[in-house]
Amino acid sequence: MINPDAIIKTNRRSISITISKIGEVIVHAPKRLPIEKIMSFVIDKESWITKKRNEIQSTLINNNELLNYKAFSFCGKKYVPCAVAGIKKIELSSTNLLVPEGLEKNELHLKIQKWYIKMANIVLGERIEYFANLMQLDYNTLVISNSKNRWGSCDLHGNIKINYRVIMLPHKLIDYIIIHELAHVIEMNHSKKFYNIIESIMPDYVTHRKQLKDYFFLLQLFKA
Repeated sequence: MINPDAIIKTNRRSISITISKIGEVIVHAPKRLPIEKIMSFVIDKESWITKKRNEIQSTLINNNELLNYKAFSFCGKKYVPCAVAGIKKIELSSTNLLVPEGLEKNELHLKIQKWYIKMANIVLGERIEYFANLMQLDYNTLVISNSKNRWGSCDLHGNIKINYRVIMLPHKLIDYIIIHELAHVIEMNHSKKFYNIIESIMPDYVTHRKQLKDYFFLLQLFKA
């Protein structure tokens, strides 16, 4: 039998189960709901829970190098870090992420994180300008963020935030996220009209939206 990793009781009326990005089973239930009914609900959902946990475990195993900082993703391509004497800044070769020699682990990770943020400002800045022109709309500002749980957002004033980790994704997924947030400048919802805007620019957006779920683990990187 599956035991929940956490049971959160609030003033809600219904019971639900969520699976965290690392496979934790979290139950949200009404305050007065007996534990017996909660566990009965978990048992009823056991096959679904097992399926989701297996999918998450498979993703974590397949991306072990990235999660353990043995390799780094840039625009969907994996690069292995290689320490090089005589260089002061990070550079890319065809297969390697060239880093300065002699850096401690924490210092290296901080330097790589700063490099990601720098590249995100350049690449995402260029792509958002391209698509804003293509969509014939004006956004207010672009901020490269360090969110721990979302790829991007757009507020009522057209201020767009894009997570710097987006730069780790394949090109098509980068473009999908940018188009998604720009579409919110016109429609601040996820209505049919909103998705019609996205589809007019990216007809195969549904494929990319589904693919994006396979990369949620990247949001766990550089959290410390």
